[in-house]
Amino acid sequence: MNIGICDDLCSDLVLLEEYILLYMNTHNIDCTIYKFESGDNLLADLKYTQYDILFLDIYMQGKNGIEIARTIRNAGLECIIIFTTTSPDHALDGFEVGAVHYLIKPLNYENVQSGLARCSQIFEQSRQYIEVKSGRTILRIILKDLIFAEVYGNTLLIHTVSTVVKTYVSLDAFIKLLPAENFLRCHRSYVVNMNFIASQEGSDFVLKDGAIIPIPKKDRQLMRQKYSDYLFSRVRRRSRVY
Repeated sequence: MNIGICDDLCSDLVLLEEYILLYMNTHNIDCTIYKFESGDNLLADLKYTQYDILFLDIYMQGKNGIEIARTIRNAGLECIIIFTTTSPDHALDGFEVGAVHYLIKPLNYENVQSGLARCSQIFEQSRQYIEVKSGRTILRIILKDLIFAEVYGNTLLIHTVSTVVKTYVSLDAFIKLLPAENFLRCHRSYVVNMNFIASQEGSDFVLKDGAIIPIPKKDRQLMRQKYSDYLFSRVRRRSRVY
């Protein structure tokens, strides 16, 4: 596991490295830690190193942590971001760039431990999958990569980030395999991963890949409310300050 720390205060760099190593050694996790005293140095290194977790100080000379995180996300990188900060004022900015945790300075081991435990949960969730039969083959589908599923004639088409899987399981049976907190049946023929919804426009959900998912007129208000509840729960989880 590769972990990057970016902070222009050398004392905080050293202290955070010490806490991370303590957690990793306690949990028998191998890791390599890279330390940077400027955002420019970190961004230059991203050409050569793939990171699993990045700790970014928000208040730094030059590029601040929020600007660094936006650059990282605009480059399509999906590493976990944890902010270190002296103030919780940037919680909404953190949500925008997908930060999963905040560490309020002065740093202490309990807060770092809490942030790394959350990372462990995310890694575990990223490995969750379901199995479906396609032809004579049993296929594993990673849940975080499942965009939506649709009924097409007597088959079910499962759209993922890399392929479309064809199966003959019913949509009712398929939905029972999915975690209710992320997946929404918005139509009798569709179930969608709400993490992939870009917007709701009139009677449709527009997904991040451009797909259009219809919403029956009678269910429009209910679907809008369920999606709003999902977004609110994400903001609440990500805007907690520790």
